[in-house]
Amino acid sequence: MERLSPTAKQQALLLTAFGTSIPEAYATYEKMAKQFAEAFPEKEIRWAFTSAIVRKKWKNRGKDIHSPATALAQLADEGYKVVSVQSLHVIHGFEYHDILQTAKALEGLPKGIEKINVGEPLLSRHEDYQRLCEIIQKHAQSFRQSGEALLLMGHGTSHPGNIAYAGLQEYFRQTDPSIFVATIEAYPAIEDIIPQIRKAGINTVWLMPLLTTAGDHVLKDMAGDQEKSWRSTLSKAGFKVKIHPTPLGEMRDIVQMWIDKVMTPQDKSRGTLA
Repeated sequence: MERLSPTAKQQALLLTAFGTSIPEAYATYEKMAKQFAEAFPEKEIRWAFTSAIVRKKWKNRGKDIHSPATALAQLADEGYKVVSVQSLHVIHGFEYHDILQTAKALEGLPKGIEKINVGEPLLSRHEDYQRLCEIIQKHAQSFRQSGEALLLMGHGTSHPGNIAYAGLQEYFRQTDPSIFVATIEAYPAIEDIIPQIRKAGINTVWLMPLLTTAGDHVLKDMAGDQEKSWRSTLSKAGFKVKIHPTPLGEMRDIVQMWIDKVMTPQDKSRGTLA
């Protein structure tokens, strides 16, 4: 993406994500960037990955992707005075709060960025859960038949924000009890959900990522052939398993949810660095 000087665009938008080392998954970020650019033509769009491991892999391939701190420092060096930072994370976990602290540390430094506005992750408020449920239910109608379950794969974290996954499950329980939520690394795990699917008398389970991109977790942990993948685990439990690998970042209505969270200097409805 061609970079413009602050004289051409006075404000910048820094999109921050965990990142992925899978080229096909990286293409999802590029699609998301185009949708953000359509929504904010007045802003210079930049990227940052929070994962140092992912950044190193791309650097070894000849592509330099900055950390949030480095990206903000570069924008400051280029003369930008107002920067919106939008988290592309799903929940309020460690990485989002690290972004908040980074923004707080760099905002208002002499000859630096005067204002850094940080937008919230996908699931932050009551209306976010409602909106996500509606979008996924509608999307599932394109591939799921009546009597089939949809199991969404979230990442999971030891951060207290992990409760968002159990919360999302409750929203689905009230609107479509055949949609389930589990995580790779925390609660609820797939072992917690299997008894619920079986109790519902469902034999066919669709797997779909509750992740921004379809990277290693989708290719291996969800849809892989290895013994502990979700596909294998469900198959061994006697279910017919189908895969719908579309990640959240490939769904325009979901990306629009992130777009709607981008904060501007005129946005007084939310605290920027709370």
